[in-house]
Amino acid sequence: MTLQIQNVVKTFGSFAALSGVDLEIEKGEFVALLGPSGSGKTTLLRILAGLDTQDRGKVLFDAQDMSGRKLRERQVGFVFQHYALFRHMTVADNVAFGLNVRPRDQRPEKGEIKRRVDELLHLVQLENLGDRYPSQLSGGQRQRVALARALAIEPSVLLLDEPFGALDAKVRKDLRRWLRRLHDTMQLTSVFVTHDQEEALELADKVVVMNHGRIEQVGTPEEVYHRPGTAFVYEFLGGANRVPCDIKNGRVTVGGIEVPASSLRAGGDGAGIAYVRPEEIIINGPEIAGVPAIVQHVFRASALPRVEVTLADTPVSLDITLPPETADAMIAKGQRVSLRFQKLDVLQA
Repeated sequence: MTLQIQNVVKTFGSFAALSGVDLEIEKGEFVALLGPSGSGKTTLLRILAGLDTQDRGKVLFDAQDMSGRKLRERQVGFVFQHYALFRHMTVADNVAFGLNVRPRDQRPEKGEIKRRVDELLHLVQLENLGDRYPSQLSGGQRQRVALARALAIEPSVLLLDEPFGALDAKVRKDLRRWLRRLHDTMQLTSVFVTHDQEEALELADKVVVMNHGRIEQVGTPEEVYHRPGTAFVYEFLGGANRVPCDIKNGRVTVGGIEVPASSLRAGGDGAGIAYVRPEEIIINGPEIAGVPAIVQHVFRASALPRVEVTLADTPVSLDITLPPETADAMIAKGQRVSLRFQKLDVLQA
């Protein structure tokens, strides 16, 4: 199913949750709505589901206007962050709930409901736990039950609101790989909300970066990470360093040293802001030409050690990820070094 969001506006009192959002989601895509708290991503998801109503604009499913249609009428499966399972029902009854509450003329026979529940419990790898209650399950298992319940109604669209936010890191990583395989197997159109960059970049076909009720950029994970469209996307995705610079006659200087710019999106001379990711900075000894800096901290307790430096004679701090081949280099606090930027994108300040 193709989803179209056309100039959607939603306010809560004086707060603009969504300010004219336009977005198209193709059939079979797995789309991440990514952004900080308050960016409007959950509001947009709830409007897609019919749980909230937009003030203006349209939501179309396969070119059909969904205005006034509730969740049940939209063929949408919705998975909440905190599962929302019925504690007094068994796992099997939770999964069957959406089928059992259908009007009598639309409700499958009991045997068909049981067959469908058994099939889904097998799909989510919980086939032996149908008679247990939610309190007897782990967090990861409860989330799988919530997914099975959403899938029981055979939705055309699966909507997930921070589905792994309440889980620990190891379970979250395992479940998101499993969810991606499930999406591909069932050929759903899926939209999920997250503030976890790694989750969005690993799972999604398309990432929608949101900020203050607007869309900052839409693209593949590779596009939004490697070719950010705005200053916000640079700073939000991947922890890009923000480096003050000067621009004159198309040339860029940092700390008085001229540096090559990969892109220069500035209207003229003056102060600028350059963005460079931690993995795109090379540390050399002070005898090699580059931007002078002083090492402040070295963090080696990770697969890729990290170094924090300040540009010489300034308070500007940069994070640098050491590549594997230099991870054992003798770098110590207080050491003077020079920096070379492999990819520097410059915007007007």
